[in-house]
Amino acid sequence: MKKKTKTRDIFLKEKKQGELNFSINSDVFICSKCEKEFEKPWLLKKHLKVHHISNQMATNTILDKPQQAKLIVENTILDANAFDYLSDKDDSSSIGNEEDNIVDKENNIVNNFFDIEMNSNPVFNAFSDMFSSVAAADEVSMTDDDSEIPKEVFETIVTVNDSTSCYPFRNLQTMILFAFIDGDNDMISQQMLKKILLVMNLIIEIQQETPIGRTFKLPRLDTLLNYQARKKSKMPVFPSQRISVPGSNGNAFTHINLPSDHLRFLMANPKKSKLILSMPNRTPNQSICLEQGEKWRTHHLFQQPMHTVNGIDVWFGNIVYLKTNDCSIRFLIESFHMANKNIFVRGYLVRAILIVCYGIEVAVTNLRVEQISHVDTTPVERDHYYSISSSLTRLSPAHDFLLFGVHPMKKPMSLSVLPGNVDRDTVFYKVRIVSIILFTDSTSGNCSKQYNPFESWLVRCAALPFKDRNSIANIQFLSTIPKKDGENGMSLLPAIVDDFKKLEKGVKMFSAEDNEYILVVAPILWIEADTPCHLELCGLLGPATTFPCRRCYIELRRAKDFVKDLSYFRECHERRTQEHYVLANSSSGRDTEIPNALKIGMSTPANKISFRDHLTGRLLELQLFDPEKNTSVEILHTILLGVAKYMVIDLVKVMLKNDTATIARLSEFLTDYTQSTGLSRKFTQNLRHSDSFLGRDFKVLLQILPVILITEFSGNHELDLVIPCFVELGQLCSLVFVCQVTSDFDNYIIRIDNAVKHLIRALFDYNKGTKNELHKAYCTKSKVHYLTHLKEDIIRFGPALNYETEKGEQFNKHICKHLFHKNCQNTSRNVCLKFAKQIALQHVIDERFIKDNNKSLFYYTSFGGSRELKDNNDTGDIEDDTIQNNSFGTFVFRDDPISCPCIRLVSGSVVKFLSIVPRMDNDKNNNYAKAVITGEHSYVANINLICKLDLHIFCNPFYIVNLSKFGSYWFIPNNILFDK
Repeated sequence: MKKKTKTRDIFLKEKKQGELNFSINSDVFICSKCEKEFEKPWLLKKHLKVHHISNQMATNTILDKPQQAKLIVENTILDANAFDYLSDKDDSSSIGNEEDNIVDKENNIVNNFFDIEMNSNPVFNAFSDMFSSVAAADEVSMTDDDSEIPKEVFETIVTVNDSTSCYPFRNLQTMILFAFIDGDNDMISQQMLKKILLVMNLIIEIQQETPIGRTFKLPRLDTLLNYQARKKSKMPVFPSQRISVPGSNGNAFTHINLPSDHLRFLMANPKKSKLILSMPNRTPNQSICLEQGEKWRTHHLFQQPMHTVNGIDVWFGNIVYLKTNDCSIRFLIESFHMANKNIFVRGYLVRAILIVCYGIEVAVTNLRVEQISHVDTTPVERDHYYSISSSLTRLSPAHDFLLFGVHPMKKPMSLSVLPGNVDRDTVFYKVRIVSIILFTDSTSGNCSKQYNPFESWLVRCAALPFKDRNSIANIQFLSTIPKKDGENGMSLLPAIVDDFKKLEKGVKMFSAEDNEYILVVAPILWIEADTPCHLELCGLLGPATTFPCRRCYIELRRAKDFVKDLSYFRECHERRTQEHYVLANSSSGRDTEIPNALKIGMSTPANKISFRDHLTGRLLELQLFDPEKNTSVEILHTILLGVAKYMVIDLVKVMLKNDTATIARLSEFLTDYTQSTGLSRKFTQNLRHSDSFLGRDFKVLLQILPVILITEFSGNHELDLVIPCFVELGQLCSLVFVCQVTSDFDNYIIRIDNAVKHLIRALFDYNKGTKNELHKAYCTKSKVHYLTHLKEDIIRFGPALNYETEKGEQFNKHICKHLFHKNCQNTSRNVCLKFAKQIALQHVIDERFIKDNNKSLFYYTSFGGSRELKDNNDTGDIEDDTIQNNSFGTFVFRDDPISCPCIRLVSGSVVKFLSIVPRMDNDKNNNYAKAVITGEHSYVANINLICKLDLHIFCNPFYIVNLSKFGSYWFIPNNILFDK
């Protein structure tokens, strides 16, 4: 056995050029003070620090320059903000119960290791001390005028930082980073490496700018990982809740970040609190925000009961004087709302008939809030007020409740926050409405996505603009739970429902917008999910059942003898109402008789019409949840992964199964379409793999396949039956995939309804006309039927793109990433804790911590900007796009922005004018138009782009205007007149 060499501390051996520059000492290390032996250098370092070099920088070498080392430690300091978050004081004492604070015990074990190893590990300290030394040499005036880096910093690495001795590395820091990335089997992604390099540069910069006199020191690992369980931590803690859920093996425990806790953080955020608050918007005949939906405008929980006018809170039921010359007219307030970007008060005019007799008009009146003068504080007596219709009558129920009822949201302030001389019954909490969207979906804890299933819940604030609402920064995580032992996402419903029942009544929170405590009411607008999950939420059997619709009692069977006429698939059927859901939920066996379900005057047991006990009946306790109306038709799964997938697979694997020549030709045209400048995404998939296409693939394919089939494959007898299906589907998608309708909303609804009926008719004709035995009848598919209810949801909530689930499903990749890096022990707790820390950190960090030149990069890298959710909806939005060469679009002149938009072709710095050719019946039926170059032109500098268009196909002398491109079928007819 080789005898260990005893060395006194460590001495550096000179290396010649070309020799190995880095080595690891494996000798025995002896303390030069007491002759004690140590097998590890950091044990010697710890011994020196404790017994011989107290209050000085302990190293694993003899300190040749102790005064210099002392200065390096004491004079390198923290940033100019002077926060003492890097204090030497111990802040590791826990607060409360560890389970309540969700202390990560596994990380505590890691911390114990790092407390010993990292604080005394020579390589770690060499790296850490190197930065301190460099900063001290550059910024700190040394007492002995010696700014060289102390040699003891490098003795464990055995090098000096110059190009010759670091060969083949450029310098010492390059060697350390190479070792960090490729030194062992610990994996690190390019994304994480970018973040690490950015953070290192920022910390170095902060260290270099630290004023003399303050100590620069990095925090302990425990401070970063377990701050939420430390008494002295100043960081806010998001209170993740530990709850019990039923399972097949008894009750189990999981964790959840409740919606009300998310709202507390959001309301206290000065930047976000004003964005998530909103009133109903009653601007007529448009739908540019969710506040204009029928539910938001009509349901009582969404109505704003008070508003502050001239510094005074004006409430529901108040009678106010108006700024008019007629003092005999007052106004009884019902609610407040928006219209045409102004705030209006809704209520009834009150007219003085006699001295003590007043009449309240029955007709509703809307007035600008600026017309309110002041509140009439005269006591109201019932005998003095009447309702006016054609004559005086007793007070109507609505008027009576306004005058003498108590609004459920009107709650007096607590005595603790009121001055002593103020009457508690005269001061009330301000009320703010924050509408909520819930999302639930399944994901996987495995890369294969086939095993280890999980189900999760997310929440968003509905009042945010479309783009902000779909940003990763505004999607809040509630919980994830493994789907096993009888537990699933529905097991979380009791906790979620209990929280929303409180939010429906109002919860006191601090508002940064109002700078005081207010009452926050948070009703659910809708619940997003895929079709099977929606059925489970409604307590129904799966989509393959005989009565698969959650809206009506249509019977759909796949048997060949199930023959119905076209009107059966396009018309309405008996409604599955909320009363029916409540009746079915009244018995666990679902054997309650449901009256008038299948036929008027006939009762049917609930279990015979697909009702099933899914333990989701708790949702019916909410005032805002109606299973028939609040589970919106979701276009990603209904259209893209439903009808579109059926038709593409039918085209490739049924119609053209043995026609390889036609498939090859079709593939060539699809490949050629990748050159189109009208689409932001390109279709690059192989048609043979159509059964594994994702939603984003169908989004691109449906915009180009109809126009290709019409222009290049017309006359093909095998395709004549299926081409109309793609044409009608392309037209429907072009209408549906828009995020707002700025005008003529009533006409938009009519077009949506007609497009659905035309599509079902095309599918019906195809089912009836095809002789191919492999073909399946699509009209009997439940996803096709759900399209007949799409119009109702658009009226109730707004354009269907607002409740597409794609962004929620994209968020699953972040949940999966957390699941991959957990050890499957208490996964729900660990993931909840991680997201809770994100919320707390985002709440407290803002721009003041970073210089302006680094602000955007820091935020983009550190707070999810680099992993932003992708927008796969090619709706023609030009907000983030510049004008590209050889691209088509509609433009207006900059000096005349109200001019009629016209189609133009960008060619360098010139734009060529095109005019639309009057469409023939064939053009209308095939959903395209023709345009020709007129010879006129202008310059790019003189025009503004309004909407991108797709005119990729050129049939001399015509450019084909592809109206299947998302948004084109609605935009062009409403802005460019081309039909005479």
